[in-house]
Amino acid sequence: MADPVQQLKEEYDALVEYLTSQQPSLVNDLNKNFRKVLLLSAGSYFESQITSILISFVKAKSNEDQRIISFLEKQAISQKYHTLFSWGKKDTPDQPEKSAAAFFRLFGDSFKRDVENELKPQKDDDENAIGRRAEIKISIEAFLEIGHLRNILVHSNFAAYNYDQKTTQEIYDLYLKAKPFLEYITQKLN
Repeated sequence: MADPVQQLKEEYDALVEYLTSQQPSLVNDLNKNFRKVLLLSAGSYFESQITSILISFVKAKSNEDQRIISFLEKQAISQKYHTLFSWGKKDTPDQPEKSAAAFFRLFGDSFKRDVENELKPQKDDDENAIGRRAEIKISIEAFLEIGHLRNILVHSNFAAYNYDQKTTQEIYDLYLKAKPFLEYITQKLN
Protein backbone atom coordinates (compact mmCIF):
# COMPACT_ATOMS: atom_id res chain seq x y z
CA MET A 1 0.00 0.00 0.00
CA ALA A 2 1.28 3.44 -0.93
CA ASP A 3 2.05 5.93 1.81
CA PRO A 4 0.54 9.46 1.64
CA VAL A 5 3.53 10.93 -0.20
CA GLN A 6 3.45 8.15 -2.78
CA GLN A 7 -0.30 8.68 -3.21
CA LEU A 8 0.27 12.41 -3.71
CA LYS A 9 2.89 11.68 -6.38
CA GLU A 10 0.54 9.22 -8.15
CA GLU A 11 -2.20 11.88 -8.20
CA TYR A 12 0.30 14.40 -9.55
CA ASP A 13 1.40 11.99 -12.30
CA ALA A 14 -2.23 11.44 -13.34
CA LEU A 15 -2.83 15.20 -13.41
CA VAL A 16 0.30 15.80 -15.50
CA GLU A 17 -0.80 13.12 -17.94
CA TYR A 18 -4.23 14.73 -18.26
CA LEU A 19 -2.88 18.28 -18.60
CA THR A 20 -0.30 17.19 -21.15
CA SER A 21 -3.08 15.94 -23.39
CA GLN A 22 -5.55 18.77 -22.68
CA GLN A 23 -3.69 21.92 -21.56
CA PRO A 24 0.08 21.40 -21.93
CA SER A 25 0.80 25.04 -21.09
CA LEU A 26 -0.42 24.45 -17.52
CA VAL A 27 2.08 21.67 -16.80
CA ASN A 28 4.89 24.15 -16.06
CA ASP A 29 2.70 26.01 -13.56
CA LEU A 30 1.75 22.74 -11.90
CA ASN A 31 5.40 21.68 -11.67
CA LYS A 32 6.48 25.04 -10.23
CA ASN A 33 4.07 24.74 -7.33
CA PHE A 34 3.91 20.99 -6.87
CA ARG A 35 7.66 20.73 -6.20
CA LYS A 36 7.19 22.76 -3.05
CA VAL A 37 4.08 20.82 -2.01
CA LEU A 38 5.85 17.49 -2.50
CA LEU A 39 8.91 18.66 -0.56
CA LEU A 40 6.79 19.95 2.29
CA SER A 41 4.69 16.76 2.28
CA ALA A 42 7.77 14.52 2.38
CA GLY A 43 9.27 16.51 5.25
CA SER A 44 6.00 16.44 7.18
CA TYR A 45 5.64 12.71 6.59
CA PHE A 46 9.11 12.11 8.00
CA GLU A 47 8.35 14.30 11.01
CA SER A 48 5.23 12.26 11.71
CA GLN A 49 7.09 8.97 11.33
CA ILE A 50 10.09 9.97 13.47
CA THR A 51 7.74 11.25 16.17
CA SER A 52 5.86 7.92 16.15
CA ILE A 53 9.10 5.94 16.29
CA LEU A 54 10.29 7.97 19.28
CA ILE A 55 6.99 7.63 21.12
CA SER A 56 7.04 3.86 20.54
CA PHE A 57 10.61 3.76 21.82
CA VAL A 58 9.65 5.66 24.97
CA LYS A 59 6.64 3.39 25.55
CA ALA A 60 8.72 0.25 25.23
CA LYS A 61 11.63 1.45 27.35
CA SER A 62 9.45 2.97 30.08
CA ASN A 63 7.39 -0.20 30.42
CA GLU A 64 4.38 1.86 29.27
CA ASP A 65 4.65 4.19 32.29
CA GLN A 66 2.21 6.90 31.20
CA ARG A 67 3.91 9.55 33.33
CA ILE A 68 7.23 9.07 31.57
CA ILE A 69 5.57 8.80 28.17
CA SER A 70 3.55 11.96 28.69
CA PHE A 71 6.49 13.93 30.07
CA LEU A 72 8.86 12.99 27.25
CA GLU A 73 6.22 13.40 24.58
CA LYS A 74 5.45 16.92 25.78
CA GLN A 75 8.98 18.03 26.63
CA ALA A 76 11.17 16.22 24.13
CA ILE A 77 9.14 14.97 21.17
CA SER A 78 6.00 16.90 20.26
CA GLN A 79 6.72 20.22 18.58
CA LYS A 80 10.47 19.60 19.06
CA TYR A 81 11.22 17.73 15.85
CA HIS A 82 13.15 20.63 14.33
CA THR A 83 15.62 20.45 17.25
CA LEU A 84 16.39 16.74 16.90
CA PHE A 85 18.66 17.11 13.87
CA SER A 86 21.23 19.51 12.53
CA TRP A 87 19.66 20.25 9.17
CA GLY A 88 22.15 22.39 7.30
CA LYS A 89 23.16 25.93 6.56
CA LYS A 90 20.24 28.33 6.87
CA ASP A 91 18.78 29.65 3.61
CA THR A 92 21.30 27.69 1.56
CA PRO A 93 19.42 24.90 -0.26
CA ASP A 94 22.57 23.27 -1.57
CA GLN A 95 24.22 22.89 1.86
CA PRO A 96 22.27 20.32 3.88
CA GLU A 97 23.87 18.50 6.77
CA LYS A 98 25.41 15.14 5.81
CA SER A 99 25.41 13.40 9.19
CA ALA A 100 22.73 12.50 11.73
CA ALA A 101 25.29 12.57 14.54
CA ALA A 102 23.36 15.28 16.41
CA PHE A 103 20.29 13.03 16.49
CA PHE A 104 22.21 9.92 17.51
CA ARG A 105 24.01 11.87 20.24
CA LEU A 106 20.64 12.54 21.91
CA PHE A 107 20.69 8.86 22.93
CA GLY A 108 24.14 9.20 24.47
CA ASP A 109 27.69 9.43 23.20
CA SER A 110 28.07 5.66 23.37
CA PHE A 111 25.05 5.12 21.13
CA LYS A 112 26.34 7.73 18.69
CA ARG A 113 29.78 6.06 18.57
CA ASP A 114 28.17 2.64 18.04
CA VAL A 115 26.16 3.93 15.09
CA GLU A 116 29.17 5.72 13.60
CA ASN A 117 31.28 2.57 13.95
CA GLU A 118 28.51 0.47 12.45
CA LEU A 119 28.42 2.74 9.40
CA LYS A 120 32.19 2.69 8.88
CA PRO A 121 33.61 0.13 6.45
CA GLN A 122 34.88 -3.02 8.14
CA LYS A 123 37.76 -5.27 7.00
CA ASP A 124 35.55 -8.33 6.73
CA ASP A 125 32.69 -6.64 4.85
CA ASP A 126 31.09 -8.62 2.09
CA GLU A 127 29.24 -6.97 -0.80
CA ASN A 128 25.91 -7.06 1.10
CA ALA A 129 27.39 -5.26 4.11
CA ILE A 130 29.05 -2.66 1.90
CA GLY A 131 25.77 -2.11 0.03
CA ARG A 132 23.76 -1.85 3.24
CA ARG A 133 26.15 0.71 4.75
CA ALA A 134 26.08 2.75 1.55
CA GLU A 135 22.26 2.62 1.45
CA ILE A 136 21.99 3.86 5.04
CA LYS A 137 24.47 6.70 4.46
CA ILE A 138 22.63 7.77 1.30
CA SER A 139 19.34 7.50 3.17
CA ILE A 140 20.58 9.69 6.02
CA GLU A 141 21.83 12.33 3.59
CA ALA A 142 18.57 12.29 1.62
CA PHE A 143 16.51 12.51 4.83
CA LEU A 144 18.54 15.49 6.05
CA GLU A 145 18.33 17.20 2.67
CA ILE A 146 14.55 16.92 2.66
CA GLY A 147 14.37 18.28 6.21
CA HIS A 148 16.76 21.09 5.33
CA LEU A 149 14.80 22.11 2.23
CA ARG A 150 11.51 21.83 4.12
CA ASN A 151 12.84 24.21 6.77
CA ILE A 152 13.87 26.71 4.12
CA LEU A 153 10.39 26.55 2.57
CA VAL A 154 8.45 26.95 5.80
CA HIS A 155 10.66 29.74 7.11
CA SER A 156 10.51 31.65 3.85
CA ASN A 157 7.51 33.14 2.16
CA PHE A 158 6.25 29.74 0.96
CA ALA A 159 3.89 31.06 -1.72
CA ALA A 160 6.47 33.42 -3.18
CA TYR A 161 9.56 31.24 -2.70
CA ASN A 162 10.89 30.11 -6.06
CA TYR A 163 12.22 26.60 -5.58
CA ASP A 164 13.66 25.30 -8.82
CA GLN A 165 16.80 23.46 -7.68
CA LYS A 166 15.17 20.04 -8.17
CA THR A 167 12.47 18.68 -10.41
CA THR A 168 9.41 16.98 -9.01
CA GLN A 169 10.89 13.60 -9.93
CA GLU A 170 14.22 14.43 -8.26
CA ILE A 171 12.39 15.40 -5.06
CA TYR A 172 10.40 12.18 -5.17
CA ASP A 173 13.55 10.13 -5.79
CA LEU A 174 15.18 11.88 -2.81
CA TYR A 175 12.16 10.93 -0.71
CA LEU A 176 12.45 7.28 -1.78
CA LYS A 177 16.18 7.30 -0.91
CA ALA A 178 15.39 8.76 2.52
CA LYS A 179 12.73 6.21 3.52
CA PRO A 180 15.16 3.46 4.66
CA PHE A 181 16.37 5.83 7.39
CA LEU A 182 13.03 5.31 9.16
CA GLU A 183 13.55 1.56 9.21
CA TYR A 184 17.14 2.01 10.35
CA ILE A 185 16.14 4.22 13.29
CA THR A 186 13.38 1.81 14.27
CA GLN A 187 15.83 -1.09 14.23
CA LYS A 188 18.49 0.83 16.20
CA LEU A 189 16.03 1.82 18.92
CA ASN A 190 14.68 -1.70 19.48
